[in-house]
Amino acid sequence: MHDKKTCEKCNAQCCKYVCMEIDTPENEEDFDDIRWYLAHKNVNVFIEEEGTWCIEFLTPCEFLGEDNKCKNYENRPKICRDHSHEECDFYNGSTEKHTFRNVEEFNEYLKKNANKIKS
Repeated sequence: MHDKKTCEKCNAQCCKYVCMEIDTPENEEDFDDIRWYLAHKNVNVFIEEEGTWCIEFLTPCEFLGEDNKCKNYENRPKICRDHSHEECDFYNGSTEKHTFRNVEEFNEYLKKNANKIKS
């Protein structure tokens, strides 16, 4: 029997961060911008499997209750209403190829991949 996908099982993971696509870094100035992002607490940068670069802010929604339920459910934004279980990281796993949580991890990635990075 197939388990029904529900929000209760994942503890509202999608309500605890904001993620946006960023331009693929191409030069030292772009790399320095990413170092600046990563110098901030609760900010990650990651590369998805298909090569898309994203910045992630680990910060919960102000409407997320202690019970991990939305306190503004009837008036939630369209992006929340449109979110489906098919997009859920809890059910589908992460699509991240590389995740950088700090400047050191990013610098190590650059060092290991220097010959693959456009300049």
